[in-house]
Amino acid sequence: MVMKTLKRKWARAVTILMVISIAFAALPVLMYDVLDTGSPVWGILGVTGATVGLIAMLVVRCVFLKCPCCGKGLARPYWKASEIHEQFCVKCGKPFVFDDEEDAYKE
Repeated sequence: MVMKTLKRKWARAVTILMVISIAFAALPVLMYDVLDTGSPVWGILGVTGATVGLIAMLVVRCVFLKCPCCGKGLARPYWKASEIHEQFCVKCGKPFVFDDEEDAYKE
């Protein structure tokens, strides 16, 4: 039986999008408090960038990191494989296996 796997690149994409969202959220603070600029453009840019990043992160997670067996559970994204990151679908109980972890789950 061939087990369907999740792609690690999508887990990394979610992590990168989260970091980008945090950076955009910190942008207005940096511009107003540290560099002492008074333009409202930085606030708008920060809120817009953080919102777009969070929406993109949720879309990538819901589309590419859902359970390959039942399609209902969502895997937590991790940058690299590790035994402590072993996780299972809360709906069907099957393990989430990423493409770089396939060897550990071969029978």
